[in-house]
Parts: sequence; structure tokens; C-alpha cells
Amino acid sequence: GFLAVFCTNAVNIYAGINGLECGQCIVIATVILCYNLYEISMENSVENNLFSAEIMLPFIGVSFGTLFYNWFPSKVFVGDTYCYFAGMTFAVAGIHGHFSKTLVLMFLP
Repeated sequence: GFLAVFCTNAVNIYAGINGLECGQCIVIATVILCYNLYEISMENSVENNLFSAEIMLPFIGVSFGTLFYNWFPSKVFVGDTYCYFAGMTFAVAGIHGHFSKTLVLMFLP
């Protein structure tokens, strides 16, 4: 419960600034993907990290597509819908990948 609320609010805190939500999510998702690939290469809980990596790949693509239209001057404002979607995507990846404590550290500035 805490992780889902924390992730959505951590993404939503930058709402209204052109490209910042999407840019933040791309950086965090890329770090999560690299972490998952490292854990898979070390053969640590391969199924869980593979699931998390499979979630992050399309999320990074969606975020890049959204960032294209959300960059200054914005044609699209992502609003709360993207923030909730991104936060829950991170929470699900962290919970299923068994790295929820590490995920909280990724949101610190």
C-alpha cells in the first residue's frame, strides 16, 4: 500500500512542468531495467526480474512517445492520469521484482 501511494505522489509532485514527469519516469524506468538485467545475469530470482523488465520496456516506449509531445512547447499535458499510471507501474514492478526498498531510493532527488 505504501509503495503504491509513494510512487504515484513522487511522480505527481512535478506535475505542470513541461516534460519533467516523463523525463523523470524515463530515467527511473531505465535504472530499473538495468537493475533487472543485472539481476537476471547474476541468476537472482530470474522470473521476478524478468517480469519487471517486461513491464519496464513498453513503459519506457510509452514515456518517450509522451515526452515528444510534452516537451516545451507542450502540445499535450499528461496530468494525473499519466502520474497514476507511471506510479502504479513502478509499484507493480518493485513489488513483483522484490526490490521495493531499492525502488524507494530511486525516487529520492
